[in-house]
Amino acid sequence: MTKDLYEILGVAEKSSPDELRKAYRNLAKKNHPDANPDDSAAEERFKRISDAYDILGNPEKREEYDLMRQRGHDPFSGNSSGEGFGDLSDILRSMFGGGGGGSYGGGRPASRGVSRVSIEIPFVTAAKGGTVQRVLQLPVVCRACGGVGGSGKETCGSCGGTGRISSGQGFFSTMHPCANCGGRGYTLKKKCATCSGAGEVQSNEKVSLRIPPGAGDGTTLRTSVGGSTVLVQLRIKKDRFFTRQGRDILCSVTVTASQVVLGSTLMVRTLDGKAKLRIKAGTQPGTVLRMRGKGVIHNGVTGDQLVTVVVKLPAELNDEQRLLWTEIKEAGF
Repeated sequence: MTKDLYEILGVAEKSSPDELRKAYRNLAKKNHPDANPDDSAAEERFKRISDAYDILGNPEKREEYDLMRQRGHDPFSGNSSGEGFGDLSDILRSMFGGGGGGSYGGGRPASRGVSRVSIEIPFVTAAKGGTVQRVLQLPVVCRACGGVGGSGKETCGSCGGTGRISSGQGFFSTMHPCANCGGRGYTLKKKCATCSGAGEVQSNEKVSLRIPPGAGDGTTLRTSVGGSTVLVQLRIKKDRFFTRQGRDILCSVTVTASQVVLGSTLMVRTLDGKAKLRIKAGTQPGTVLRMRGKGVIHNGVTGDQLVTVVVKLPAELNDEQRLLWTEIKEAGF
């Protein structure tokens, strides 16, 4: 049976927070152990429903989960079981640290999950694609304690080692990470001097990222550093010449009156270097010229570069220039 969180709650991927909440409350009421005293599997179903809602009911965790599914990574593939919902604890713990199911005792600290960072990349790199390297400050497992956080493990007295505590009463009680142990299920007699019990430390890590062609501002890339998942959000640096509209690159060139009246050929900057742009005689100010195939490649389709012609007129004239313009005027132009 499926372990997809949306299917566990019986909702669509685009469900609103209110729809998720309603589905959870109905399922929790139906499967609560108090309502099923003779059903030994009710408690397990109730935990799985709570696990699913803990993720989908949290906007940030839901975004991370959706991203995994969109990227083609199914965290639940190959883990079906005949119990209907199956065992999600280890899977959710590996995805989101301690913030998942009801039996996370002995797991990693709740704070250790998916790291989020943002980086700025050049406009042309985002448009064409390429590889960038950055040094990012990321949480990594503390080598001094191996990620345990210290020594002298003791079962947490608040949660009894489950890493979770219940709030509310009756059918509408919900499970949350234990604040006393941080969702680990245990406390430590002596905290690690290196990480102060956190089990992780901040480290500068060199990361190489492959930027897909046509990446937009806000695009999030997923990578792995030291076995941990890192979500990198891209911020596109503005270019002094280019802007972007879908697959097309927009820019403008400034020319003289004689160049548009008589026609000319310019060398114009493109994503691939400079290329020739022909301006026909009589081209009007504001005309948009199309350089085909000079845009962004996205999903196998290449856009164009659209160049707006701006005509710069002289602000001051010397006597000779004034005479020439007077002659042009008298000729009816």
